[in-house]
Amino acid sequence: MTPTKSSLTADDLLHLPDDGHKYELIGGELKMVPAGMRHEKIGMRLAMLLTKYLEKNPIGEIYGSSTGYKLPNGNVRSPDLSFVRIERLPGGKTPVGFGDFPPDVAVEILSPGDNARDVSGKLGDYLDWGVPQVWIVDPDDETVTVYRSLTDVQVFATGETISAEEILPGFSLKVASLFS
Repeated sequence: MTPTKSSLTADDLLHLPDDGHKYELIGGELKMVPAGMRHEKIGMRLAMLLTKYLEKNPIGEIYGSSTGYKLPNGNVRSPDLSFVRIERLPGGKTPVGFGDFPPDVAVEILSPGDNARDVSGKLGDYLDWGVPQVWIVDPDDETVTVYRSLTDVQVFATGETISAEEILPGFSLKVASLFS
């Protein structure tokens, strides 16, 4: 028997057949989160830059947009990109199912279909759960907004460089490199 959409659990989501779409579980309901080509290009660029950094500094793992994190409130969020330090991974290894721990960095890349309420909901879930940094990438404005809390917010434009020294020592990102 297939659960009704209002009664789904994280375990149900994990075992749904792959239909080629990305879903999150919010309040017991499936929510499809589609992305376009520009969105994925930016995500792949950031993943490539982080991978190069991690090859020289093997301090953690990066995960793509299909990775789900099971929050204490029952929601399952799938950031477009996430980073987790090795010491936070159970036994230093990637779990088979959803992460039940917050990533160190959660990245959301805005898409044309995103609305402010949904983005605020994701941001609130991540920060309430203890994610140290949430990056909101805005392709239209070519900015990256870094949230350490709702009161510690920095906006980086194309001429600027992001440093996440406390999480990724020695890593820096020229914002323009994501959008060129």
